[in-house]
Amino acid sequence: MISIINYELGNVISVQNALNKLGYKNAITRDENIISNSSHLILPGVGAFKKGIDNLKKFGLDRILSHEVLGRQKQILGICLGFQLMCKSSEEFGLFNGLGWLDLEVKRINNNQLRLPHVGWNKIDILNKNNLLFKNITENDLLYFNHSYCVVNKGKENRKIEDLVECNYGSKFLAAMRFRNIYGIQPHPEKSQKQGLQILKNFIEN
Repeated sequence: MISIINYELGNVISVQNALNKLGYKNAITRDENIISNSSHLILPGVGAFKKGIDNLKKFGLDRILSHEVLGRQKQILGICLGFQLMCKSSEEFGLFNGLGWLDLEVKRINNNQLRLPHVGWNKIDILNKNNLLFKNITENDLLYFNHSYCVVNKGKENRKIEDLVECNYGSKFLAAMRFRNIYGIQPHPEKSQKQGLQILKNFIEN
């Protein structure tokens, strides 16, 4: 069972459709028992960081997910805002604390020339060629993005972060990464056609 976390802020139906197409049993849920009995978790997200963290707290999902991810070491994939919420903080419309699982920060895309939000298809740079999440994905495969804020890699302070993938939109930002059992991806695999389905498959079957 794959739990798609429902905190009323994300493309949960699109993610479910992608998992259904791949043939994986799944549920859109915030039920603690279902989440506890799932093999993998997906935290999707579209919208503002503060609303996202507020909703996670409103439904008690910050506690439930932290227990599953940090305590039980369950694998989780954060998509777009879901990825950002797993970080230490965000400067979107203020300064707000995230779940704090990743010692990373969310900042506005450093871009003075290109239009924001960054919407549409873009290339990626897979820094680790043995990347678990991007197995059978090449740098010629385009992924679909929709965001104005991005996760920033702080460099030497994050040597434990693995499977780094970058994207360049005026400046470089983290497009995807893995830290132990925690996976994050900025583009939307559920909207990225066959390469997106491959990413979801890689996450679940790894």
